[in-house]
Amino acid sequence: MKFRSHFERLDVFPRGLLPISDAICRFNPVYGQGMSVAALEACLLQRLLELGEYSNPIAALAPAFFAEVQTLIETPWSVAKLDFVFPDIRGQRPADFETTLKFGIALTRLADEDPAVHKLTIEVQHLLKPRSVYRHPTLVQRVLTKMAEM
Repeated sequence: MKFRSHFERLDVFPRGLLPISDAICRFNPVYGQGMSVAALEACLLQRLLELGEYSNPIAALAPAFFAEVQTLIETPWSVAKLDFVFPDIRGQRPADFETTLKFGIALTRLADEDPAVHKLTIEVQHLLKPRSVYRHPTLVQRVLTKMAEM
């Protein structure tokens, strides 16, 4: 079962508490990204602590961490949302689910034909690159062309 908590939306967060890993977002283990996200979150925490920009790190750390962790979660969460393709998955499907699904299928077909695109999709799946690389105009155009062929 997957879920995502939105601690960043709370007006007040308990001082001295910092949830990480599955407490923030739990993924379907079939994708093998939970431990990777936890490691990335630990690196983010280390970086924030090393910055030492906080006069009171215990009070200020959580908001800074929650703001930046959203970027880390974006890519694996987008993969997790694909589970909505299965009818037994509970929850509200994203408004753009059908388009996202078609884009993903077209991207996979393009990756099958183009080694550079295949490499890019593997790098995103392994969290080496953010999902935002899929928004590059040239790639988007190529995927849309592939979608039109479907």
